[in-house]
This record gives sequence, structure tokens and C-alpha cells, in this order.
Amino acid sequence: MPARKLSNRLSLARIAIVVVGLLSSVYLAYSATFNVPVACPTTQLINCDAVLGSAYANTFGVPNGYLGIAFFLAVLALIYLKKPEPLALLNAAGIAFVAYFIYAEYRIGSICLYCTLVHVCTLALLAISLYEISGS
Repeated sequence: MPARKLSNRLSLARIAIVVVGLLSSVYLAYSATFNVPVACPTTQLINCDAVLGSAYANTFGVPNGYLGIAFFLAVLALIYLKKPEPLALLNAAGIAFVAYFIYAEYRIGSICLYCTLVHVCTLALLAISLYEISGS
């Protein structure tokens, strides 16, 4: 596949991933702000209410949904500004937060589907960034 065509596809994929992550983060922020339960199963393993109602639901006193919104908007800005190295660094920082949030879910004993969606989006964005800056 020609490099330009692949680059265009990666750009579209990146934008789609950002939109999905942003929408999930907005939903989580809305839930936290208005104390509205999210639409999610409540089994032992999958229990968004247990995760979102835990002490881990806020970081630095801010609901995690708002951190997700800030992250995905910053990613969008760096995509628009065509800044691949800062974008890769931001995505790597995002993965550090994801690792912490996965640890939190482990401690709680449940996972949140919307949080997991944000985690997957963050990982996919890092993968695309690393692919692009590696010159492949």
C-alpha cells in the first residue's frame, strides 16, 4: 500500500478512535457530574457502578471522565497541529494513567466497560503514534 494512502487511513483511524474515547469520557463525566448511573451490567466482574462509585473514581480530585475529555481533546489538538513526537509522549502518559486505572479495577474486583473502552482507545492511539514515529 502506498505510504500516503496508509498515512491517510491511519489519520482517519486515529480520529475515529479519538471520537470513541471522547464520547465514552463525556458519558463518564456526565454520570459523575449528575450522579446518574451508567448503562452497564452489574455482575461480579463487570460492574461500572462499583468502579465509578469507588475511591478510585477521581484522580487529583477530578472525576476521571474529565481527565479523559482533556486527554482526547489534547490528542485532537496535536493531530491537528501535526506534532507527532509530542503526540506520542502524550499517548505514553495516557498509558501510564491506564495502567493505574487497571490496577484500580483490579483492587475493586470489577471492571467498567466504558473505562475499558477508553483504555483500549488510548492503547490504540499509542500504537499508531509509535508506528508513525518509527518511520514504518
